Amino acid sequence: MHSDLDADEAWERLRASRSNPPARANTESRRKAYSAALEQGQQLFRAAAGVGPATSPVLAFCGLSQAGRAITAAAWSLKNEDWRLDTHGIKTHGVPSPVP
Repeated sequence: MHSDLDADEAWERLRASRSNPPARANTESRRKAYSAALEQGQQLFRAAAGVGPATSPVLAFCGLSQAGRAITAAAWSLKNEDWRLDTHGIKTHGVPSPVP
């Protein structure tokens, strides 16, 4: 799939989704996690773009981790507390199907 969105336009759309979160991110705890993860992810990716090559990968990794938190907060397939990520990075435990 090809998109004509640049990064700023994509982040603008993602920020707009915080007022009406997708999928399961519409409950109070998931909404808070979704919104915070999007905000932090955006800030981390922007920071990664503005620093040198020694620091940029660390910030990009943290931004990607936050993006994963937003995705899990919205994921229909993750029920109960399975959507909560409590470590750095992105991995699943005991999830019967792939995370969308």
